[in-house]
Amino acid sequence: MKDFIKTTVLGALLATAGSAAFAETELRLSVETPPGHVRNLAAERWAEAIAEASGGEMTVEVFPAAQLYKSADAIRALASGALDMSIQANVTMSQFEPNLSFSILPLFFGRTAEEANAILNGPIADEMGEMLSKKGINVPGAAFLFAPQHTAFTTETAVDSYDDLAGLKLATPPSPVVVAVLKEMGGSPQAARRSEIPLLLSQGQIDGMGGVTELTIIGGKLWESGIKNVFADNAGWGFYMPVVSQATMDKLSDDQQAIIRDTWAEVGQWAAAHAAEEMASARETLAANGVTVVDADPEMVAEKRTALIELQDKIVADGGMDADFIGRVTEALDGSM
Repeated sequence: MKDFIKTTVLGALLATAGSAAFAETELRLSVETPPGHVRNLAAERWAEAIAEASGGEMTVEVFPAAQLYKSADAIRALASGALDMSIQANVTMSQFEPNLSFSILPLFFGRTAEEANAILNGPIADEMGEMLSKKGINVPGAAFLFAPQHTAFTTETAVDSYDDLAGLKLATPPSPVVVAVLKEMGGSPQAARRSEIPLLLSQGQIDGMGGVTELTIIGGKLWESGIKNVFADNAGWGFYMPVVSQATMDKLSDDQQAIIRDTWAEVGQWAAAHAAEEMASARETLAANGVTVVDADPEMVAEKRTALIELQDKIVADGGMDADFIGRVTEALDGSM
């Protein structure tokens, strides 16, 4: 009888333990930026917040520096369900959903952070989420503004005007719009994965980078790979989106899905504030590491913006973007001024 009771109790304990283990949810989050970058810091905070809010029932392992997936590979993995979570730059996401390049079109030349934020927190944001949901990717919260993108970050050749771009080999994010705009301005853009850029720079295979931000240089310490000059013309804005595989979301309970959304609401606000603080001190950090910044003449930027606007319809069409959507972005942007 005692042996029977022991066996019954042991069986109950094992069954309970098995149920608890089954209830635990382990998720993987991949980013391609190096540790210390605002995206990585946000990912780590998000993982901690999810674990805390779920009482340890949900855990998130963060894989930085493209350890798990490189750049656009992560987006395809999200869509297929092979990857659970990420925080992705809109220009990288635009390979998967071309309309997400709207913030680097000529219509964004010279726009302020306030104008860009108004778009990210308005109806256009809802449309972005709907676009990605049709492709198997869930957007659980608001994107956060990263920094203004500039046309050129170079090694040996300093750029003082758009004429100086002629023939320069500039690595760009994998966005057709970035490539198209830089070509129109006379450069020789080459889409490249972020993880490949330090080696390309150090080996002299490229002359620099285009369509990225000052924080990109700082986050990757790319002065160590040869970046010495910045041509700052505020040619567009970059932002980061929290993204979760819809296949993963479908496996979670309603409460778990709510935890994913609620924790990002707080983390996203922190990330936006942190990025703004980094931007405020970016010039000092660059100068301290031997990087010279040349601010483009406002009249020259305005003239270039006017010229590019005339080509925007072609850029939109060639990039596979929805002209009606871009029209709504333009209306919303003009209304935010």
